[in-house]
Amino acid sequence: MRSQTTRRWLRLVALLLGLAMIAAACGGDDDDSATPTSSPEDSDGEVNQNETPDPSTITPGGSIIFGTESDVASLEPGVAAQPSDKVITLGIFDPLVSFDENNEFEPYLAESLEPNEDATVWTMQLRPDIVFHDDTPLNADAVVKHFQRLQDPATACPCADAVSIIESMDTPDGPEGLAVVFNLDGPNVALPNLFAGSSGYIESPTAVAELGDDFKTKPVGTGPFVLSQFTPGDRVVLTKFDKYWKTDDNGVQLPYLDEITFIPIADSGQRLSAIEAGDVDMFQTAASDTVAQAEEAGFNAQKISGSSSTIILMNQSKPPFDDVRARRAMALVTNREVMNERVYDGVRTPAFSAFATDSPFYNPDATLPDFDLDAASALVDELGGLEFTLTCIPTPESDQLLQIQKQFGEQAGMSIELETQEQGAFVNRIFSKGGDYEAACFRNNHFVEPDQIRSGLTTDDAGNLVFYSNERVDELLEEGRSTADFDERKEIYDEVQEIIAEEIPSITLNYDLFGNVYTDAVGPPPPGEANSLGAIKPGFLFRTDQ
Repeated sequence: MRSQTTRRWLRLVALLLGLAMIAAACGGDDDDSATPTSSPEDSDGEVNQNETPDPSTITPGGSIIFGTESDVASLEPGVAAQPSDKVITLGIFDPLVSFDENNEFEPYLAESLEPNEDATVWTMQLRPDIVFHDDTPLNADAVVKHFQRLQDPATACPCADAVSIIESMDTPDGPEGLAVVFNLDGPNVALPNLFAGSSGYIESPTAVAELGDDFKTKPVGTGPFVLSQFTPGDRVVLTKFDKYWKTDDNGVQLPYLDEITFIPIADSGQRLSAIEAGDVDMFQTAASDTVAQAEEAGFNAQKISGSSSTIILMNQSKPPFDDVRARRAMALVTNREVMNERVYDGVRTPAFSAFATDSPFYNPDATLPDFDLDAASALVDELGGLEFTLTCIPTPESDQLLQIQKQFGEQAGMSIELETQEQGAFVNRIFSKGGDYEAACFRNNHFVEPDQIRSGLTTDDAGNLVFYSNERVDELLEEGRSTADFDERKEIYDEVQEIIAEEIPSITLNYDLFGNVYTDAVGPPPPGEANSLGAIKPGFLFRTDQ
């Protein structure tokens, strides 16, 4: 039985909007910088609420063309991270655990998930009668092999350290049964969150064994759609999986659509032109001006706020950002207000913390320094100069953001070279942890579980993309996942914020506003997924003109 303390904690944590610092993917679109806000407002000044489709109005069938903000970087469980990857993988795979519209944990492929008294052992019961796209049954063996694959160094999963908490797995009803017992390396009250993200997307063990490395481009899951075509740089086509296990609340079989074609269109303005020309039925964007322009043109826009922010990563494994003075100087020349006004027409909210301001764990006394050119200049002088390359993806918004950073940095005496790289290659470059960058723009998720900040800050963690290391922070983050007591956790994360406010592993900018823009031929999308940078479950998309 789950302890009452753990039950109360899980209810509470489902309401949290703690921000994971570095572990998520880079920018969508125009890499529009924005860190999560309590309840960001849309351009009309009204807080946007996601619409939930009325199942009684839906007639299944048909197809849509969906414009994504970039080419695919990866469709692998545990690896897929950027918005385009997320929305596609949410069509191919199902997570073990998901979130409902209130961001509360709910079972998905798992029928139940229960911890022992100290949360060192968790028992999962899978739903019966679910099959993968290749007719392999979903069972305990598939789940065990999934996590063993993610833990295997040969897989090179950025999630490797996150899943390493699983010391062993037992299958009390045998490999073909539905029960899996996870024995952890210590108490972990945040385990459900691991299963809700890309690390919890379960793939067919048969397909992995047969395809080897080719599985990366030919993924096989239990999701509502089957991958029928993947042409890098051109399109991804998903077709309806006739044996899908899930129905909607009215008992109508999912998915509603017969087919979805995803087409990468890197520039948000070109995506808008594509929907105006009838070339796409729907597209994703992180550009505030594109959302506004789409609405002015008569299109519908689902707005999803507070799910992420753009950040500036600083590689602390080598000069110049192995010196905290260089990182502080970079923070001091970051003018969020100017970025907000010039790039977003003032509709976004500057952020100075790795935690959302409405998170119970937010510490208002431990934030990044505000813009101060004089203080930055003094540090640059003390360093004897500061020269580096700042890398991002080639989009209009990221270009503007980087130019602003360069402008103020050079006013403080820095020498900054700007570099751009196509988004898919850029994401892979950063996640590979080769350390071949100095500073880079990226995007971080705004998670419902504060333990997610751990990966981006823990020494030598695969998700620590800036190579930050602090023994005290390592200790605190381990403690933070070991107790279900809110007050104890609050003290732990307050101290973490105090340390990182001084050491500045990365710099948050402004809160994001994601948009899913669609024509009248497409019904209102389902609510945006927690931790998914505005991505939605495509199994719930439908046409209105069937």
